[in-house]
Order: sequence, then structure tokens, then C-alpha cells
Amino acid sequence: MEYLNKGKRGVVYLAEEHGKNVVVKKERPGSQALRALHNEAYWIQALNKHKIGPRFYRFEDSMLVMEYIEGVPFVAWYPDQPKKNVHRALKDIFQQCRQMDLLKVNKFEMHYPVKHILMRKGKPVIIDFERCKRTLTPKNVTQFAQFLLTLQFPVDREALKRLLQDYKKTYREETFMKIVQLFVS
Repeated sequence: MEYLNKGKRGVVYLAEEHGKNVVVKKERPGSQALRALHNEAYWIQALNKHKIGPRFYRFEDSMLVMEYIEGVPFVAWYPDQPKKNVHRALKDIFQQCRQMDLLKVNKFEMHYPVKHILMRKGKPVIIDFERCKRTLTPKNVTQFAQFLLTLQFPVDREALKRLLQDYKKTYREETFMKIVQLFVS
């Protein structure tokens, strides 16, 4: 196994199985986040049913094995892309966030997903679900929209503020579509 990265809760390795690269995540020694990998394994399996996240392979011996996503972070990818590619990616990311909201799943990291959205062949893949949990008031769409403001995406901030407030109360499809349109029109 080749060391890739470490976070607060886990250590990530690259390995090869059956001729394919896979990610192996192990609990970080000394981590206070008990069962974080169990939680991530659960949510990846649940979200894979909705085409979100890297493919889950297995969880055994306190190791999570999943698909390796070869790509670059969205924040590094988008500045050099034509507008139509960025718009397509934004629609896709927003749709994934919307799906998580409808499932009442909060990822808790969409307010600053610098390392959590990888672009593979122009398609966004959301990764890292250790902190996910079920909630009555998920905030994936609203957090991602607010994050885009920090990247200086040109939008009508007052209109966005009103739409996000409405979305937080109602989660209506119509409001969601208007939020997306602000970023892709």
C-alpha cells in the first residue's frame, strides 16, 4: 500500500486489487472520532444507490475499501474550464447535494468542500462521508451555494439570500432550480 493522505480521523492509502486502484482508509491512531469509518462505510453504501460518492467495495478489519477517484479538486479544476463545463459540473454537484437533502442526510462539509469534490473526466465526485448523519434539516445545497460565494462566483447575492432562506424552510424543487439558475445562467 502507498500512503496518500491523512485527515483528522483516518489515514488513506492507495492499493491495487484485481488490477484496479482502490483506496484503503484506516482509522488514524489516536483519533477521538470513534466509529468514523463505520459511519462512512454505511453512508457510502446508502449514497451509492443514488450515484453519489466513490463505489463502496467492503468494510472489514476496521478498513474501508472503496473506488479510487483519479481526479483534481473542483476548486483547482474550474478556473481553467470553459463556462459550459463549469455550469455542467455545478448542476451535477447541486443535484447531488439536493439528493442528499431529500434523503435527509447532512454531509457537514459542503460549506468548504475544497478536498471533497474531485473532478474525474469533467464529472464531479463527492468524497469523504465520515461526518455524515441523518437530520431533519440538511444543509448541503445551502452550504454549497454559500461556498461558491467565497469563490467569487458572480451571482445576485440578495436574490440568492432570499432563495436560500426559502429553501431552508421548504426544500421546494422550484426554489432549488432557481438557486441553480443563479449560478449557471
